[in-house]
Formats: sequence, structure tokens, C-alpha cells
Amino acid sequence: MENRNTVIEVIQGSLSNRNKVATLDVYNKIEEKNSFGKEMYRSYYSFDSTFGDYVLTNKTVKGFDGLAYVDTITIDIDKSDHNDDKFQEYVRYCLNELFDFDVRQEDINLWFSGNGYHIELQNVFGFQPSKNLHTKVKATMKEYFTFGDNIYDKTRIIRSKWSLNPKSKLYKVFIPIQYIWDLSYSDVCKIATSKRSYTNFAKSKEGFYNTLNTNKEVEPYLQKYIITSPSVVQSNTNKTGDTTSVVTCVQHIFNEGPTQGSRNTKIMRMSSSYKRAGIPYLVTLQGMINWANGQLDPDEVTRTVSNIYEENYMYGCQDVIMAEYCDPKCIHFKRKDYMMDIKDVMALEDYFKAYIENDMTKKSIDLKDIFNCNSFVFKPGELVICSGDTGMGKSAFVQNIVAKAKKDTLFLSLEMNEILTFRRFVQIAKKKNAQWVIDQYKNNPEISFQDELGHIKIVTIAPDIEAVKKIVAQHEPNVLVVDTTDELQSNYKASDIEKQNNIIDGLKGIAQRNHTIVIAVHHINKVSASQGVVGLHSLKGSTNVVQKADKVLVVKGNRNEIHRVINSEKSRDEGRFEMIAEFDYNTFTFNKTEIQ
Repeated sequence: MENRNTVIEVIQGSLSNRNKVATLDVYNKIEEKNSFGKEMYRSYYSFDSTFGDYVLTNKTVKGFDGLAYVDTITIDIDKSDHNDDKFQEYVRYCLNELFDFDVRQEDINLWFSGNGYHIELQNVFGFQPSKNLHTKVKATMKEYFTFGDNIYDKTRIIRSKWSLNPKSKLYKVFIPIQYIWDLSYSDVCKIATSKRSYTNFAKSKEGFYNTLNTNKEVEPYLQKYIITSPSVVQSNTNKTGDTTSVVTCVQHIFNEGPTQGSRNTKIMRMSSSYKRAGIPYLVTLQGMINWANGQLDPDEVTRTVSNIYEENYMYGCQDVIMAEYCDPKCIHFKRKDYMMDIKDVMALEDYFKAYIENDMTKKSIDLKDIFNCNSFVFKPGELVICSGDTGMGKSAFVQNIVAKAKKDTLFLSLEMNEILTFRRFVQIAKKKNAQWVIDQYKNNPEISFQDELGHIKIVTIAPDIEAVKKIVAQHEPNVLVVDTTDELQSNYKASDIEKQNNIIDGLKGIAQRNHTIVIAVHHINKVSASQGVVGLHSLKGSTNVVQKADKVLVVKGNRNEIHRVINSEKSRDEGRFEMIAEFDYNTFTFNKTEIQ
């Protein structure tokens, strides 16, 4: 949503006409009137109301130290010395990089700048107004999107939409992303030569402007990736800007000092944190009065701090202010657990209603639909353990489930290489043997099983459990499969049992936090393997595995025979499950049967 009352620098006609300001609302009208008109620029950021007074007094925008806002984030792709065809390919590459980072296409506007391109993102990071906003934007964009030019300084300007590029004599125009894959660079230049040529092109394409996103309010779904630059303490504090690893965000807030428009909200966050740390009310109050540095009335500061101590307001890692200053060095950064997620009955009711409204059945897996057996459902948020002795086909059983369930799946195949894993998926999907699959690819170069297996993505390099958390957060799969838990890595410096507990705890957290079905293939212990007796307490490791699992399925049988018994050893929210199946080694398929 645009901050229409904020103030920006506006340059019309020539770059020499700087240091003129207007509200964003007024600027939008000027920009519209100037459509396919003269050269025009605006400041990259917008600013609080003090910006106009500052420019009027100082006759320059340089040195302004007030509050900055950003409604959209523009990535500048400069043509430089690229030839036309290579440059167009490079722009497509940049867009694909954004898509791979999970920026949604509907949150991107592509503009031809008259020479290069401006890729305009909605504020998907959820950047909040602050004096040092430009440092956060710059650090974040440089970390994740290295292909853009560095145009993120606080008083940087950018070419206005629909205005003339005086060097190329072309206009800055909107190009719907769906056309960039087919248009050549020279095609785009022809379109941008005049209002008539652009309008004629737009009219020839049905729904041409449908994808133009005009500053709608978007959910900040990439907020967790904001990189907070080290805060610099104002010179009047006589303190250093160093921070520790304990609730680092609050230290950044303190170090930044009071900024107009956010002083009260920041006092609330700091006071809440100090109260939780056991700091007495009078100490916090005096500290906040000193921090406000005369910019707030002491009575107002007193009311704010008193409310926090009396009403026990608390703010966690998900709070919009705390999240803005999130720092990887903080001990709470990985788990985002500064405040426990405590819900009262009203919050639980809202959560349950949302669960029902989202129709979680569409994201659940019912074994009945796959094997024509009794109903047994894997639900989002559950950790399902599948175990059994070596040779029972437990990995193949899980492959059968995800191949046929048709849910968006991230499959961590950590014991088999990707060639073998993929071939077995094709065998299961088509109920064919290995040679059939090989012959299909040998004899038909155009063969593809995208329709049957396009919902599955495979990873074969064993990641750290923390990396798995990040991958799931980025790709948001409906199902995560880990085959096997033994192969997952953990930098937890303790015994093997404690490392495994850390991994199981991590998988349980992934399931709950991301509403993902996590299916983990888990080995049995040596005692059960040697005795041939497999049950709930046969799982390798400590009882933590059983305790954290929502469901435990065990595949039993004789590895020299085709019959398998799959039964539930544990289920929190389902009845007992048992199925007798034939395991076909040639096709790696499980087929329900009834032994007479």
C-alpha cells in the first residue's frame, strides 16, 4: 500500500532540476500527466514530512537523516556492453533467479527503462520505515540478488514510469512478463519508440495490463530474509554500537535511537524485553526517558512503560518491528523462539476455523486412495515414521505413496543416488521393470513422465537439518520425505543419540511450523534386526523418536518372500491400520492383497 502522504524528490525535464519535492500522491498525478512526455525522475525512497523542510533549508537532499519508506523495490538491470540477444537472455535469467527465490510472479512488474530493465518488486520483504532503511534494503538485495546495480543509497533517484530516456530517445514502458520470453530486444525498443507504437502493441494483446500490479498491499512472505545491517549509535549517546547474541534485535533498536513515527512502538518492544529480563520498572523507565532524548514528553514515556509492565505485553520474533531488526547472530534466530507461541481459546478457535476453511483434506494423504485399503490419513503438520528391517522395501513403500498421492513433494533420497531414485519412481508410476524404463529413454528421445512425476523434486546430497528447515521454508512443499534419518547431518556437538534427537526434533518442528507432512524413513535397532521381532520400540535411537512421531508405520515380512504386512504401531488421531500387500521387486510396487 502506498504511503501517499510521504514526500519524495521529483526531477522534471533535466537532471539539473534537482531538490524539488512533492507528496507521493501529488507525484503520481504528475507522473500520469507526463506519460510519454519529457525526461523525469523520482527519489528511490519516500520520506517523512521533515524531508520537505530539510530540502528547503539546505537546498539539497544530501545528508537527510529522517525516516525513509519503500513501497516497491526496483532492481536495475543495466545493458552495459551486452549485445542485444545476450542481454535479453540475461534479463530472462534474472527473472528466473527471482522465481527460484520464490518471489511470486504476480508481485513483479517488468519495465523497459529505455535502455536496460527495471524489475519492480512489491514490498514482499515487508521493509518497515526507518532512518537506516536503505542499509537494510542494500544489504538484503546484495545478498540474494547480485545481478542488480547498486542503486539503494538513501537519496538515489530512479527514472519515472512512462518518461523519456534522453540518450536512447525511448520511453520507460511496462512489459508483461509473459511476453519477455518471446520478444527480442529490438522488438522491445520498437514498442518503446512512441505512445502510438506502444498502444498498438498493447491493443494487440488481450488482457495486456492485467498483470500490472499498482502497489497493492502484499503479505511480506520473504520477511525472514531481511538482513539487518549493524546499527550505528547516535553520537549523543556516548555508547558503542556493539551487540551481543541475546535478543539482538532489541539492541539494534536501542542503538538506532529515536526516530519520528516509531518511537512509541519501539519503546514498547524494548520495555517488554527488559521486563522479561527482570529489569525493575524504575530502571527501565529512566532508561527509556534517556533514550527518547527529549523527543518525547516524559509523561508519554511513563504511560508507555507503565502499560507494558502492568498489562504484560510481550513481543516475539514474528512481531513486525522485531522482525525488521532480526540478526543471524541472535540465539533466537534459527528457531524464532524468543516468545513461546501461547494461544488462548479465542486464538485457538480462529486457528481451527482457518484450518477447516483451508480444507486440509486436499493437502492430506489417505492410504485408502492409494492402496484401496482402510482409511488411514497423513495430515499436514504430522511427522510420520516408516520403519522396518533391511530388505523390507520401506523406501519403496514411501515412494509408492508419494508417487501416487500427487502432492507437491520434496524427496531427500540420501541413501540412493538420483539416477536410481528416479528410475524407481518411473517403475512405480508405470508398473514396469528397470529395463523397460531404460529402453523407453533409449528409443524415444522425446519421452517424458512429467505428468506422472512432475510433483516430485529430489535432493540426494545429505544436508544439515538447519539447511532442510530453510529449504522447506523457501519451497513450501506439501510433503517432505527424508530417506533416511541416519543420513541427515547435524552440527549438534554431543553423542550420536543426542544428535539424532536434534534431527527428530527438527523434523517435528518443520512439520508443525510449515504445515507440512513429513515422512521419515527410519532404521530399526540391531537387537530387533537380529531377533526378527519388530515393533514400536524397535526404532533405532532413543524413545524420543516414538514420542515425537504422530504416526509410526512398520513394514514386516520375510525378505525372501513377496508378502508384506504394513501396520501402524502408533497413531495420535487415527484407528489402527493394517494392510497385507505383495511387494513386486521388478516394479517396486506394493499391491494390497488378501492371503487365503
